Amino acid sequence: MVGGDMSVQPSLTHVEQRLLDCYPMFMATEPLVLRRKYDPLLSQAACEDIAQEAYDKVAAKAASGELDSVTKLPGYLRTASRNLAKDALRALRRDLVRYDSELVATVPPPRVSDDDADLLERLVVPLIDAMPRTQRRKIVQLQSQGLEDADIASVLGIDKIRLRKDRSYAVIELRGKLGKHIRDGHRKQTRRVEKDG
Repeated sequence: MVGGDMSVQPSLTHVEQRLLDCYPMFMATEPLVLRRKYDPLLSQAACEDIAQEAYDKVAAKAASGELDSVTKLPGYLRTASRNLAKDALRALRRDLVRYDSELVATVPPPRVSDDDADLLERLVVPLIDAMPRTQRRKIVQLQSQGLEDADIASVLGIDKIRLRKDRSYAVIELRGKLGKHIRDGHRKQTRRVEKDG
C-alpha cells in the first residue's frame, strides 16, 4: 500500500449505476422538454432546477433501496420531473400575489401599437384590477399579458370549455364598463327582432 490517506468509496448498486449513467442524457434533454411544454410559464433556469431536483429525488430513492432493478429509470425520471413542474405551477396558482408579481411580469407584453397599449393601460387594466378576485379576473389578466388559451388553462388548472365560458362573462362585464368610451359610430349594433303580438 502506498502512503497517504486513501478514501474508500462504497460500490454502487446496479440501480444506482444505471441512474448515474442516465444523468448526462436526462439533464441535456429534460430541461428543454419542460421549457417547450411550459413556456412561458417556467423559465429555462426553473426547468433546469426542476430536472435536477427530480434527479436528486430519484437518486435518494435508489440509495435507500426503494427502487428495484427492473425500474425503468428514464421514464421514472421523466415522471418525477413532470410532477415537480406541475407542483410548481400549482404553487404559483395558489399564491396569486406572487403569481401576479413574478410570473406575469416574465411574460412578454403583447404586440400592440403605442396607441392601443396606452388605451389598454389607461382604460382596460384598471377595470380588470377593479374586478373581484375571481377566476374571471385571472383569465383576463393573463390574456391581457399575451398568454394563449392553452397556457391560461394550464396555469389555472381548468379545461378550455370552462376558460372560454368564464372569459366570455368577464368580457361582457368589461365591455359594459367600457361602453361609455366607445364612439357611437364604432359601437356594435345589436339586431333586435320584434315579436308580433
